[in-house]
Amino acid sequence: MKNLDQLIQKYNRPGPRYTSYPPVPFWKGAPDEDTWLSHVAQHNNEGIDLYVHVPFCEKLCWYCGCNRTITKDHSVENELISILKKEWSIYQNAIKDLKINSLHFGGGTPTFLSPENLKELISCLTSNRSENFIGSIEVDPRTCTKEHLILLKEMGLSRISLGIQDFDPVVQKAINRYQPVSLVENLLKEIRSLEFESINFDLIYGLPKQSRESIVETINIVKKLDPDLIAFYGYAHLPHKIKNQKLINNEDLPSPALRQELYQTGKALLKENGLVDIGMDHFAKESNYLYQAKLNHALHRNFMGYTDRKSKCLIGLGPSAISDSGVSFAQNHKDYKDYKEIISRGKLAFDNGHIQTADDLLTQKHILTLMCEDEASISESIPYYQEIKKEMEDFQEDGLVVMEDNKVTLTETGKIFMRNIAMSFDFHLRTQTSVRFSQTV
Repeated sequence: MKNLDQLIQKYNRPGPRYTSYPPVPFWKGAPDEDTWLSHVAQHNNEGIDLYVHVPFCEKLCWYCGCNRTITKDHSVENELISILKKEWSIYQNAIKDLKINSLHFGGGTPTFLSPENLKELISCLTSNRSENFIGSIEVDPRTCTKEHLILLKEMGLSRISLGIQDFDPVVQKAINRYQPVSLVENLLKEIRSLEFESINFDLIYGLPKQSRESIVETINIVKKLDPDLIAFYGYAHLPHKIKNQKLINNEDLPSPALRQELYQTGKALLKENGLVDIGMDHFAKESNYLYQAKLNHALHRNFMGYTDRKSKCLIGLGPSAISDSGVSFAQNHKDYKDYKEIISRGKLAFDNGHIQTADDLLTQKHILTLMCEDEASISESIPYYQEIKKEMEDFQEDGLVVMEDNKVTLTETGKIFMRNIAMSFDFHLRTQTSVRFSQTV
């Protein structure tokens, strides 16, 4: 059996993160508006989830791959609020009495918006919320104020996620994101005084200037600050697609072996601190909702990573936002000007999307089960069944899975290579090899 370094050398290659199936580069085009609305309407009785993308940030983080516009001109807020409300009205006019099970704000920087504008927007979007409504938001510690927190709590948003990335000042300088520990500490005091249900930290490994020592120090600070949820993402360096990443010196990036050491070191320390490995990039306390979702087989993976599934339909509002009807995907224009011009004409602003085939849905089921429950049962009806079964036998030989008949279970080592194992199920990937992804390890 190969050691970890040999496995990394063998399996570290480009591959999707599987926040959708098919992955976005394999989409064939969005459904027309009437078809899309008919897909959404099928879920009206059970309710839907909302995602809102706020596209503005005051400062540029060099590592960031999100869709955002850098500005300190807050006069843009009122126009954005107006356009988002207009987009939501298109859905409300087409589908009566849409019930909202959850609302999540991402970006960009959602706390770029003033508390007053956030209140206006949340009030509009959740006028028909379900009894078990859940609200969550991503915040930048550098722009989130006490007034923001009070407003969010009053409006029923109970889960909060802090963009941390790394606490080492050297790393922060290398990615152009300076935020001292004291700033985060003070914000956490306010958050805890308001009794939010859950606090998540976003951390990233594989950043420039990171070392084993810096990861240890960052995790030690995290232990002291004591969030109940950690998203521990691998940095995807794609400067050919993301222009601002060209500002990062390639020589400052860790080697594949060091990158994996950073992950394994961070993972071990998080587990020592009482957090459980939920999936390939999330760690939670046993009291956290993601841990409970894992236990109850309700864990889901979508464009926001791992989440507890609240609805079968997700509507995304704002530029670049992605929606998922359960049988199709639709993504808004990334360019803010194009997005708002189309919405202002009373039309949905789709630029990309995909209507899933029966094979897509079957493959999606296998990949989601693998990534959420660490196992999958291979059915003979799945495309490339014989090839998949042979590849699973090869994975078993390398100690990554255990096979019993057609059931595949990931080993602890196999969880490191989860993306590689999921790639075996991906029939689109077998026929379209020119698409570029981030490295799997």
